[in-house]
Amino acid sequence: MRTACLTLLGLSAGLTACSPPAPPSKDPIGLWTGALVADEGSCPTTTDSTLQIGTKVISFTPGDNALVLKGVRGTDPHHYHAQLDLKDAQGKPYSIVFNGYPVGNAIGGIYGAPTCRAHIVMTRPNH
Repeated sequence: MRTACLTLLGLSAGLTACSPPAPPSKDPIGLWTGALVADEGSCPTTTDSTLQIGTKVISFTPGDNALVLKGVRGTDPHHYHAQLDLKDAQGKPYSIVFNGYPVGNAIGGIYGAPTCRAHIVMTRPNH
């Protein structure tokens, strides 16, 4: 009897370890990656972008370059907003913005900058 219980316990632990992660509508915390798809303009599409969602903060790195958009999780748990405010060479302010939302087992989003508008679908990276 004890052997049978240990076998069942081991089997259930193995199944739990193999189960897919929760969808972002249930648990968005963690890293999400995907490639931007340009809708118009010149966008960082040659390398993946990364969205990092914490319990309170969000960051989005378009094209995994040096720009990092930051945000705070708001009252809507299914909306992820990050923004970077900059100034151009003439001192005129502009913003780079990311807005994301759960789509099944992925996170979809829209990225906008003065020279780019793109959409993206991100999934959890495989470990």
